[in-house]
Amino acid sequence: MTKKRLRGLVQVLLSLALLAFILSRVHWAEVWGALQHMQPGWLALAWALFLLGILVRAARWHILLSALGVRRPLAELSAWYFVGSFFNMLLPTGFGGDAVRVVELAQDTSRPGAVLNSVLVDRYLGIMVLLPMGLLAGLAAGIRSGLAPVRAGVFALTAMLFTGGLAVAWLLRRAWWSRLAERPDLAGKLVRALRLPALSDAVMPYGRRAMLPALAVSLLFNILQIGWNVALAYGLGLRLPLTTFLVFVPLTAVALLLPAFGGLGVRELSYVGLFGSAGVAQASALALSLSVYAVTLSIGLMGGAIYLAMGLRQAGRRPMKVEQHGS
Repeated sequence: MTKKRLRGLVQVLLSLALLAFILSRVHWAEVWGALQHMQPGWLALAWALFLLGILVRAARWHILLSALGVRRPLAELSAWYFVGSFFNMLLPTGFGGDAVRVVELAQDTSRPGAVLNSVLVDRYLGIMVLLPMGLLAGLAAGIRSGLAPVRAGVFALTAMLFTGGLAVAWLLRRAWWSRLAERPDLAGKLVRALRLPALSDAVMPYGRRAMLPALAVSLLFNILQIGWNVALAYGLGLRLPLTTFLVFVPLTAVALLLPAFGGLGVRELSYVGLFGSAGVAQASALALSLSVYAVTLSIGLMGGAIYLAMGLRQAGRRPMKVEQHGS
């Protein structure tokens, strides 16, 4: 068994184990009852916000690619984002859709390094804008009512992730990685193994003219992300303070970076754990998580249809080879 297959099997087993653990702690009848009370209007709003979020993320990707001299139509990048959502459902990794976006667009542009560069920074910006939103919301909630022990722990974890992300960005923008990689000692081997010079090269080309608009678009996307979580919660009858979503959704987004099949198990565990700490019943928190997954699944299926249509269109453009047989 190859390493990739083994890793994929481990991720599938992890998802199944987490789902089994969660389902063993809640009554499925209660979860199903909560889902049956979903109000269609709120579900439609969540779906529309998620759909708009795909287009906004494509706009951010367009900004980052343009900064590297890769010019592609926004409609094409939007299509690849939909396709990436499809493969995120199928591939046993949290980055399956990103890998597909890199491979497919790199073939069209012949710029694999630039494409990979933009996808890495694109993913990073999404998280790094969402985390401070959670921190500000946590501060606001703490000032009003005092942080409960659980929420204080969540706030500390969010602060640690945000600080670590800023530190990583600062370190990668240093010029010493290439020199360190040339050293024959253990430090040089470690730098080469982690591919730090390549990662450093990935973040160096972006200046303020690219980063500021990309950060602004990231803020808009994350507002939409909060919005569809709020809409689904309201559809289930959960009337929670907005600060609850601002504090918890960033951590659910970070959790989805963990290796699991389509995010299954990890998403559910994070929603049950976090929203449960705010007094939401476990069955309702699981219903909220499954509602988010249902919307994600529907968008992913749209991406699959787009991918099929793109493949058929490319196949139709290929000239037919006619074999000539001698008499």
